Amino acid sequence: MLGAILMVIACNDPDSDADSTGLQECVGGSFCPGNLVCLGGYCVLGNETGDEDPSGDGDPSGDGDPSGDGDPSGDGDPSGDGDPSGDGDPPQGCGDGQVAGDEECDGTNLDGLDCTDFGFDEGMLACDNDCTIITSACSTCGDGQVAATEECDGTNFDGQTCVSLGFDGGNLACANDCKSLITTGCTQAPTCGNGSIDNGEQCDGNNLGGLTCQSFGFGAGTLSCTAGCQVDTSNCMAGQCADVFEPCNIGSCCQGLICLQSVCFPP
Repeated sequence: MLGAILMVIACNDPDSDADSTGLQECVGGSFCPGNLVCLGGYCVLGNETGDEDPSGDGDPSGDGDPSGDGDPSGDGDPSGDGDPSGDGDPPQGCGDGQVAGDEECDGTNLDGLDCTDFGFDEGMLACDNDCTIITSACSTCGDGQVAATEECDGTNFDGQTCVSLGFDGGNLACANDCKSLITTGCTQAPTCGNGSIDNGEQCDGNNLGGLTCQSFGFGAGTLSCTAGCQVDTSNCMAGQCADVFEPCNIGSCCQGLICLQSVCFPP
């Protein structure tokens, strides 16, 4: 005997004109109407059968959440608001300042990395717009490669020679810290140093021939003359430009530098 009083309703007569579509077939070819189920030859209410899922759709409660875990769609986002963790901060990907997935960095967030993690001795990392690490400002003095922070490395003078620096000839050398070229092995042109701008010279000592930084397209600064009687623009500035590794906006870096993640870097 069932543990509850069953509501018994006679089964439809199979010979009747009733439409049986969607009705549960009972004994003798008859059908149970509505939400009734056939039990022992009688049509009874489904919740009186002891079956926790009378409809057989895998959702006993009928609330649209078969698993009962609060996530009807089963996509890991119960509320459907794009924030599976429910922390109020839906994931945004590259550019949100959080290093996630296959990102190496994000904005100024370098995930605790520095140049030494990439086999260099010193320098500064930067993060590109696609959230990958830029190591162009890292360096290792002695590896024979002239990095952005070096003037030379060993016998690699980055294409410079005594002649390109305004001397008559001779041999260049590189400082031990790779930060400067040593020109003591270069020989001066016979006339360089006499104060007059002779053939092949751009300047001579303090004689700059009336040239200034502005003559070379810079906005400010102090022009000077090298020991080889060639103009030195290293102390010229493009107006109020930002120098290497200084904070910047797009277009504010000095000539030859690019602004990446708000810092000026060599190209």
